[in-house]
Amino acid sequence: MRSVNDVQSRLKEDHGLEIKDWKLLHMMHKELGLKYKRVSHISWQGNSPRNLILRQNFGLNFLKLDMIKKTVLNIDETWLGHVDFRRMCWTESGRSNSVAAKKMQPRISMVVALDSHGGVKIALLQANSNGSVMELFFTSLIKMMDERNRYWRKHHIIMLDNAPYHTSKQMMEFYEQNDLPIMFTGPHSYSASPVELFFAAFKKENINPDMLPLGKK
Repeated sequence: MRSVNDVQSRLKEDHGLEIKDWKLLHMMHKELGLKYKRVSHISWQGNSPRNLILRQNFGLNFLKLDMIKKTVLNIDETWLGHVDFRRMCWTESGRSNSVAAKKMQPRISMVVALDSHGGVKIALLQANSNGSVMELFFTSLIKMMDERNRYWRKHHIIMLDNAPYHTSKQMMEFYEQNDLPIMFTGPHSYSASPVELFFAAFKKENINPDMLPLGKK
């Protein structure tokens, strides 16, 4: 409800009750513990016309890559902070369902490059994902790819999401300096990144030796 008047109107319409302002304010503040606070406007842009168009353009460009037989190299990062991803488990009626967390110490960051032929390149590190970390990963990746085929850039496209450490000025200059063929997914296009399926499978099976049901699909 936006105001006391709104509450009064709803009570009168739905229940035939008429309550004075001061009494309703007392009930809302003292008995219900509510506060009348300034609204902070946060706009959700996930499905704005602009983002819908950007996602559509990404989809069309992605289909073109398949038509010209480009190999897509999807790169992203994830944290491996713990090894128990369960969301539900059986317990006796009336008992708490608390489970001791299996923490992974130190917390590990995993950067993965998954190509459209199923090839996987993995880097593990103990650092936050940022531009410097991504430069280090790309430098190693470029060296490895150059050793295999110095013309690999003609046949590959590197696909990234729109994380700030992928799209920063520092990284855009790095891509240009190293002549990297970069493609960004559309805004809020989690499902457009196949590497996310790799992360889910890794957390569901590789670090879940007991194969317990998890929240990861």
